[in-house]
Amino acid sequence: MKNQPVLSPMQNLSIMPSGGVPSGATGEIKNVPAITVYKFGKALSVKSSDITCLEGVGNYTFVYTRHEKHLVSKCLKEVQDELSSDFLRIHKSYSINARHIKSRWPDYIHLSCGKVIPIARRRIRETHEILGRMALSA
Repeated sequence: MKNQPVLSPMQNLSIMPSGGVPSGATGEIKNVPAITVYKFGKALSVKSSDITCLEGVGNYTFVYTRHEKHLVSKCLKEVQDELSSDFLRIHKSYSINARHIKSRWPDYIHLSCGKVIPIARRRIRETHEILGRMALSA
């Protein structure tokens, strides 16, 4: 018994990433970018993969999921920077999650949440080129 190392209680704890699986476990989930929103005064974390689009209105941003809409007191650029590179700015006021595109038209995009987002005239060509490359690589 004298040769056994003494372990502190803190060494037995494993830190849980946001995915809920301990690091090093099989089927490890990597940290998914998320944003904190408040609903009825309670902080909730919304994963970027659940967000369909972002709508900027001044210094505020509406975060849309398939079934909900949240208001965040940050500008659109700040919110988009916190989230993953799946978001594509297609308009001054809109950024979309490319994984939630239901259909694509020359001047607008229909999302899985039912929203129809206009594409700015100056961004039409660039938007369709990027989405075409993303479809080819998928």
